[in-house]
Amino acid sequence: MDLILGLLIGWALFLLVIGYLLPLLKSIHSARIIGWLVVVSTAVFSILLTASQSPTYKMIAIASLQLLSMKVIVMVESYSGKNGLNVLQWLAFSLGWFGMRPQLFEAFPAKPLSGVIPFVWKGISRIIIGILLLILSVYLQKNYSDVYFLYEVVMLVGLSFILHFGILNLSTASWRFSGVDVKELFRSPYKATSLKEFWGKRWNMAFSEMTAIVVYKPLKLHYGISLAMIASFLVSGALHEIAISFPVETGYGLPFLYFVLHGLAMYAEDKSAAVKQITAHPVFSHVWVFASLILPMPLLFHHTFITEVAQPLRDFILSVVLF
Repeated sequence: MDLILGLLIGWALFLLVIGYLLPLLKSIHSARIIGWLVVVSTAVFSILLTASQSPTYKMIAIASLQLLSMKVIVMVESYSGKNGLNVLQWLAFSLGWFGMRPQLFEAFPAKPLSGVIPFVWKGISRIIIGILLLILSVYLQKNYSDVYFLYEVVMLVGLSFILHFGILNLSTASWRFSGVDVKELFRSPYKATSLKEFWGKRWNMAFSEMTAIVVYKPLKLHYGISLAMIASFLVSGALHEIAISFPVETGYGLPFLYFVLHGLAMYAEDKSAAVKQITAHPVFSHVWVFASLILPMPLLFHHTFITEVAQPLRDFILSVVLF
């Protein structure tokens, strides 16, 4: 084992220990301060430690530790002065599930729940679709690379099908088989008729759960719904900035701007009569959602990230699958 990997594993072990012990503090205020210091320290540590590594290595290391550090904050907000999970349950929640609701693991292990086979089928079928989309993206890159963000979108959707709709559904199946009542984390996002519905109920429920627990709910009582919502998007932008821009060491501020724009667009959905009319229309509502998502997407997944992380990841997957 090389030194960098050993230090990354060592920091992960530290997060596991602090995540289990921190909720035991009687003062939630103190626990929050320590928790957020841990989050910031994790970001700085992972970025500096992996500076000499490849962009893909950096992204995986930074994002993995950042996800684990956010689980520490979720535990603080979910359990104050106690820990509702035993050691095994905490390890299962922190290392084995992308979701952010630790309460679901309080009954683990238990008898298998329903829905295992449908999730297995859904996971396998989505992985196959994702691979086909990756193959299509290679063709589009060779023949239509001048079309605005065409092959990039197809490639990103393919990677999303493999991870978000494929592997995570298989993970859902395995945990339901273990008696944990987890639900699908990506819930038919194409059905969304507003950005509020897309971000809050359909896309990446793990991220929605996290921002709701650690940002939205604590701030809503003191500053109101609108400011709490905007703050949630700012935190989301910052976390995506860490996972996307820092691994490739360029494009700083672009992912953050993407989420700022979406925060403002969601604010408009609530305040603008014109936008409300659009989101109420059976067709234009979907156009609004996906135009808002796709047109500024080069801000979120900027060119260097595409060429140094997404494409190598695509090519590696295809090399394994197609031998």
